[in-house]
Amino acid sequence: MSAVAHDSEPKMAITPAEWEAWESQAHPPTIYQPPQKRAAFEMNCLYPCLRSYCCGVPACVRCCVLKPCCDQRIVSISQPDEWFAEMLSRTHPLCPDKYKGVFWMMDNVASEGVNTLQDGDWSSPRFMRKSAKYNWSVDAYNIWGSILSCNFWLRGGVHQFEAGPGGKWMHIKVLYHGSHWIYELQPGDKLSRPDGSPMDFLPGHDFLRVSYAEQIPNSEVSYLYLLRRVAYLDAHGKVVKTKAYDELLEAARHCCAQGQLPFITDVQAVTFAKMPEQQRMGDVVGALQPNSGGFTPLPTTDPIYTPISLPCCCRT
Repeated sequence: MSAVAHDSEPKMAITPAEWEAWESQAHPPTIYQPPQKRAAFEMNCLYPCLRSYCCGVPACVRCCVLKPCCDQRIVSISQPDEWFAEMLSRTHPLCPDKYKGVFWMMDNVASEGVNTLQDGDWSSPRFMRKSAKYNWSVDAYNIWGSILSCNFWLRGGVHQFEAGPGGKWMHIKVLYHGSHWIYELQPGDKLSRPDGSPMDFLPGHDFLRVSYAEQIPNSEVSYLYLLRRVAYLDAHGKVVKTKAYDELLEAARHCCAQGQLPFITDVQAVTFAKMPEQQRMGDVVGALQPNSGGFTPLPTTDPIYTPISLPCCCRT
């Protein structure tokens, strides 16, 4: 995901009038057919090259440069408990409950794996800035993963997220051309594959990450994937893995099998987020409790934590 230039003060990318127009006119895709996985040249030539191990060169870059310079850890999707817990240990007090957890960028063909939103710099429950340098994993030892890490650390990796007043849409401001969004899948939404078979999703856990060619509601979809919660902390601070984690594990074990499974390798590289300044005032983990409607915030006695009853990718 391309980064925005860093400013000291947050600037809203969408005006109230634009939000009103978008929320009244925009409709999320109902056919799940990621464009990035339909292009023959990319699938057969470009992606295999970028995801290659190139005789160990990316591994040398990772181990000799990125690990010591960027404090990176090499972790495994198949052994997630310790590092998922580390990713979930930092929570900004203004982060809405529905955006907490570890999220898998399923069908994002770039060498990005999982991330968190709760550790971002939330200036309000609707506005957040986050650097992809932290709590944003990439494939550890292929070319694309190394390129992404270098890009994040050299350019800052800042992404600006802005949730709409209606609560269903979130805009992502990046340098890459187009219109970039996260849509919270709702009970009653229909999502199917091109053959008509239903695409399973769980409201309260799964989101659509969609890019449009233009900043116009319902313009051509240029990029599409699912942002799926694979883990969260329960009331006792224990990591709970969701059903989507099982699919993530299967995908990591069968990486890039004829382009049929989501692209991700088992071995990931990640730099863990630092403690937000706001949280140092009063440590809050922000555990979650599942219920039939998604997630409900836990009671807390911390005076600075106000629970409120949701990104992303190389191309966005």
